[in-house]
Amino acid sequence: MAQYCRYCSWFVIGNGNYCEKKRIEPSDSYAKNTNKCKDFDLNPIDAFGENQKGYTPRKTKQKDGIQISIRELEIAWRY
Repeated sequence: MAQYCRYCSWFVIGNGNYCEKKRIEPSDSYAKNTNKCKDFDLNPIDAFGENQKGYTPRKTKQKDGIQISIRELEIAWRY
């Protein structure tokens, strides 16, 4: 799952951005990009209020089938 400061329970905004767990003031661009924070706690509500639907994870891509080798492809084209 992708982690964003904007969807973390520790992140608050007001006069500025603030992480209550790490006690830092990240910029807007940092809070809106993915990170790998060990203290991340999912809160589906967007702190900036820009995404009214809240956090929705992407669906995993399904692979269509198996991959064939070039050798198998050459054999198939011969016949």
